[in-house]
Amino acid sequence: MIRLGLCCAFRDAPIRFRTTTAAAMLRLSPAERLKRLADIIGANIEALLSAVRFCAGNGIGSFRVNSQILPLKTHPAVGYQVNELPGSEQIVDAFRECGRMAASRNIRLTFHPDQFVVLNSPRREIVETSLAEVEYQAEVAEWIGADVIILHGGGAYGDKPAAIARLRRSPTPVSRGEKVHRTGK
Repeated sequence: MIRLGLCCAFRDAPIRFRTTTAAAMLRLSPAERLKRLADIIGANIEALLSAVRFCAGNGIGSFRVNSQILPLKTHPAVGYQVNELPGSEQIVDAFRECGRMAASRNIRLTFHPDQFVVLNSPRREIVETSLAEVEYQAEVAEWIGADVIILHGGGAYGDKPAAIARLRRSPTPVSRGEKVHRTGK
């Protein structure tokens, strides 16, 4: 079956996913920061519900969830665990409701990490931050029933065989022998 899909943002529809910056969050106390992040995430959950409804109403069978649905989740200075957020249980329950709605309308939800996620980087710290980002998206994917996270192998860095070997060694589903659908060359 071929499904037409949308990619995380709407140009004309009044559906907007919110984000913030680390600089803005650092101006707040830790408690205020977590409250603000919970509010933004709540708005993003509403946007995801609206996106699912839009897709269902327009014959669109797939929606790629915004990588920043939990803004700054893995940021080194302002990152957080979901259970630290006020109303964390309600947040997770609301994400699960998004998944149920998508499933009931036959909308496939997917993820695709941002360009800074490079699992085969020669720099260990880049691989570690990339893994943290993939793990956070996998957690949300479980909540919403998303069955696909599209991962790029990364750059060749002037030595394609070495880059492929680094990807194979990285602690990912690829290196653990789990089922992974690979495309491209």
